[in-house]
Amino acid sequence: MALEDEVRKGGDARQVLDSTIFLEARRRVLEGIERQMCAVPLADGTMHTRLIVMRQCWDALEKYLEQIKQTGEIAEFQLQQQEERKKRFQIFG
Repeated sequence: MALEDEVRKGGDARQVLDSTIFLEARRRVLEGIERQMCAVPLADGTMHTRLIVMRQCWDALEKYLEQIKQTGEIAEFQLQQQEERKKRFQIFG
């Protein structure tokens, strides 16, 4: 994938992660899972397992978005470095 595409995707991921609606959804989802974990009887292992899987899925989603965001930041840094090198060579060329 081109660096420009990675920068664009990283910016998109940053917007999602920083958006008010995503932060509210995150809070509500995690609170809901936590509330259900406290409410489910200890003997109900199946439901506890499902809630744990739900939490792991949410964590995987956040981790993916964070990874895309960081990859975009690295790509942006690389593009800046390339531009600086071009400018230096133009001075000498």
